[in-house]
Amino acid sequence: MTLALAADASVRAVVLSGEGRAFCAGLDFANFAAMAGDGAGRRAGDITAREPGRITNLGQQAVHVWRELPQPVVAAVHGHTLGGGLQIALGADIRIVAPDARLSDLEIRWGLAPDMTGTAALIRLVGEDVAKELTFTGRTLSGADAVRLGLATRTADDPHAAATELAREIAGNSPGAVRGAKRLLNRAADTDLA
Repeated sequence: MTLALAADASVRAVVLSGEGRAFCAGLDFANFAAMAGDGAGRRAGDITAREPGRITNLGQQAVHVWRELPQPVVAAVHGHTLGGGLQIALGADIRIVAPDARLSDLEIRWGLAPDMTGTAALIRLVGEDVAKELTFTGRTLSGADAVRLGLATRTADDPHAAATELAREIAGNSPGAVRGAKRLLNRAADTDLA
């Protein structure tokens, strides 16, 4: 699906959201692997294999793909956004959260290190020390706390409506300039000034 989005010149911005009571309450690795399978399905362990030509494995690609997409991605975050769900939100360019959303990097509580590439975004957004505190403790933040820390862009009572409005505003600008700006900003975040 994301390849189709990237190739579709009529798509100028993407709103990434969850349905129901949560943005994403975490990843179910068995279902994730089955959805990513080649028709015969994959085992959960197969999602850690690096795909040919990719810098990420299949599990990491669920987050990194949003950064690679040339169009801006606005996440509309509500309800629980936990573990892998938080990492998926961190893959977006902009995060609009409900004030009462519940965000946490919970992997530590399950004996896991959060390795879906959201960790790199977490450090850039909140700084190394805050990223370590959130990761080492699995502390849960409200949407308002996430904005105060820099983890989210802003709050909205209806994040989906606000994200859609922002996506429309972005789509009203030159698509070439917006895509070029995203590429430039991503590179600036990933490399030194030289």
